Amino acid sequence: MFSDIIVFLKSLTFIDYIFFFTVVFLMVLIISLIYFIKINGKVINDTTVKNSDDLQEIATALKDLKPISFTSFEKEEEEKAIISYDELLSNTGQFELNYSNEEKNGDVLIKKVDLNNLINDKKIDAMKIDVHLMSLSREEEFLKTLKELQKILS
Repeated sequence: MFSDIIVFLKSLTFIDYIFFFTVVFLMVLIISLIYFIKINGKVINDTTVKNSDDLQEIATALKDLKPISFTSFEKEEEEKAIISYDELLSNTGQFELNYSNEEKNGDVLIKKVDLNNLINDKKIDAMKIDVHLMSLSREEEFLKTLKELQKILS
């Protein structure tokens, strides 16, 4: 049996050896790659949103996401930061730019930023919307009138 293996190996050429070791090397490389991916692969919570236009579904998907766990380096950098991430999020929408000049060019509104007085506090006032509902009888009359108009136009 060993003599058959020795005869077989002697019959191979140099190119056959190169091809054999290349295939073995690639197999080892692929196996080690799969191993490292399996060890280091952290499973991310894969939340898919079926309807991207539905804000309620997006909001619930965002609530279901687990908070990001920071490494010790990231925590240290967050503590040393001039402004933290939480402060940045809380301050969004509180300021607005001052403009010194506004021009309308067709459909485009061009605003020149006042560099001397750049930012002012944005005052968020609650919008008051008065909603007046029609009475049921007036609504029925309106619908009958629309139907009559539709018949006349047809």
